Amino acid sequence: MEWETNERDAWVVDAQRWIEQIKGVLQCKIDLDGEGEILGVHVVAGMDREPRHLVRDVESLLKARLDIDVFYKKIGVVQVLDNGEPQAPVAETKPAPAPAPETAPRPELQAAAVAGGSGPLTGGVSFHPPQDLDEDSPAPAFTAEPAAEQAAPAAADPVPDIPDPIPAVLLAEEGATRVICSGVGVMASDMIVRAEVQLRAGSLEARGTREGPNHAGSDLDLVARAVLDALGQMLEDPVLLHLKEIRLEELGGQMVVLVAVDLVEGRRTETLFGACRSGHNRQQGVVYAVLDAVNRRLALLGLKAGEASG
Repeated sequence: MEWETNERDAWVVDAQRWIEQIKGVLQCKIDLDGEGEILGVHVVAGMDREPRHLVRDVESLLKARLDIDVFYKKIGVVQVLDNGEPQAPVAETKPAPAPAPETAPRPELQAAAVAGGSGPLTGGVSFHPPQDLDEDSPAPAFTAEPAAEQAAPAAADPVPDIPDPIPAVLLAEEGATRVICSGVGVMASDMIVRAEVQLRAGSLEARGTREGPNHAGSDLDLVARAVLDALGQMLEDPVLLHLKEIRLEELGGQMVVLVAVDLVEGRRTETLFGACRSGHNRQQGVVYAVLDAVNRRLALLGLKAGEASG
């Protein structure tokens, strides 16, 4: 069935409105390609929430309401600083209103004007041409109007103090601390194989262990599960990491470890993939393959408080 572009993309307006209802989101714009697929989701948000939480909320909302899976890297978040005080508009300076003309000049003003050589006056304000008066020269013998009757010039509206503009802060993808391998070991007996893996992220460390029956390839499976066990201890968010499959394949004339890991978050499951050359130590290659699968996704998951910035 062929859809008209307007009819096909009508959901975008509703989706943008729903996303703007997420806590912390100020604005949202969804870009589509010619086929109606999402090119990018652009979100403007405040500073009260972490970008990774906003990205996950946008992903979940689109999946729950529209059954649309959006790759998290297509969701961009810009956070803007807000001092909470609206800037006052600059007051426009208005000229002082001209005094209303009188129907006829008052005799004393007209006489004074003639004496000064300025001609008759047509308003209630006297005109005095500039004169070079010495300090001993007598002051003019009259005043144009009593002080109470003189039209005081209207003061310009005060210009409020406007604070310097606060620049917006554009946050790119977070440079989160990556999880690295501190050590891996495998101990085998006639019947049992025990794998132990130690991981580190900044100052946060975790040790995962798994053991099982000794058979061909069991060391690969147990090392991979020990990595996921250690990662589960480091994560703050309630997620489950499950080893779906691990293989040792020849590719390009070299042995490569291939892994598939399921990340389960609530009712949602996402399969992550990683690979690493086996090299001279295939157990270490397994650790790196698992980290290759999950490290990019961990940028959106919180680590426990022991994480250091270094």
